[in-house]
Amino acid sequence: MSYEVMVGNKAAATACKLARVQVASAFPITPQTTITQYLSEMHANAEWDFDFVNVEGELSSQVVVQGASRVGARTFTCTSGPGLLYMHHPMQTTGSSRLPVVMAVVHRGYKGMQPDHSDLMSQQWTGWGHIYVEHAQEVLDSLLMAYKVAEDPRIRIPIAVGYDGYVLSYTAEPVEIPEQSLVDEWLPPNKPMPSILPDEVDPETFSRGWGGGDPQMPWKIHHEAILKIEDVLKETMDSFEKTFGRRYGNGMIEPYMMEDADCAIIAMGTIAGTAKAAVEKMQNEGKKVGLIKLRSYIPFPENDLKEWAKKLDGIAVVDRSICPGKGGPVYGKLKSVLYELEDKPKMLQFHAGLGGKEVRTHDFEMIGDKLLKAVKGETVDPVTWV
Repeated sequence: MSYEVMVGNKAAATACKLARVQVASAFPITPQTTITQYLSEMHANAEWDFDFVNVEGELSSQVVVQGASRVGARTFTCTSGPGLLYMHHPMQTTGSSRLPVVMAVVHRGYKGMQPDHSDLMSQQWTGWGHIYVEHAQEVLDSLLMAYKVAEDPRIRIPIAVGYDGYVLSYTAEPVEIPEQSLVDEWLPPNKPMPSILPDEVDPETFSRGWGGGDPQMPWKIHHEAILKIEDVLKETMDSFEKTFGRRYGNGMIEPYMMEDADCAIIAMGTIAGTAKAAVEKMQNEGKKVGLIKLRSYIPFPENDLKEWAKKLDGIAVVDRSICPGKGGPVYGKLKSVLYELEDKPKMLQFHAGLGGKEVRTHDFEMIGDKLLKAVKGETVDPVTWV
């Protein structure tokens, strides 16, 4: 293994090289642009044997990797913000066709140039797995794991790995690069699957969206395949640690300083790293507040979070996105998951970091203090904009 100080976008391109991606296609858009530049340089220098397809827009880049994936190639694409919205239509087909495409989404909000999670959150209905990561090492590692999961014959689902633009895409930090031979052994070539349909389904009618006579069948099969990601991702995390010596919780969530915590902050992406510093400070002051970093949003770690909720007095959910008129997506999902618990923890909703607004350690201290007050029965605002 070796180390290199690299920006998050180079970590993504390096993951493509280590995974021996066969077809990559992308259209440059800030702050994803340099991934396309790194891949172009790697292709020009013949660093490994792959095709890099230049296209006129993001919709086309998604269609290119669709076609390549259909014939069994390991594929990669990447985009940001409005580019991801432009991909929306073909992403539906990639998901419905169960094509194991892996995509890096370098977060950029759709109301401006700065990062929040509204771009990837807007794609919840496209039938992809969604992973959110904190730092450049996790970018590289998670993209490798995404191929392992997406190409598993039990899954065959495209996966998007999201990381915050500018904060990670253009900020350099030390990244451990695993040996190519180890990656080759751990991540064998993709095996094309002519059909992923159950025996009782008629392939011709299914392909036209009729589900072999049952119009709900395509949705049911797709939904159940995404739910299976949880078990496969956890298996993959175990094998990744065994091979490369790193892990991120169980793959779905990563608890931090939760051993003696009575309350938890839930966050994802780079601000989860800021939350770690705040949690350390609060616990040094005797405040029993820990962190649960959410890595997988689709599928949602329902069982893990239910088990934690049974042990906690309060949970503060920090969403770096909002569905206007509805609220934070993680908060809403968690609230529905915990609905059936008889003894539910107190829950507070926080919107933070939208439009690239900086979220600092003292902001998370405020979040922790507010949650502790609510648990004691004091009146606090149920929703706070940070």
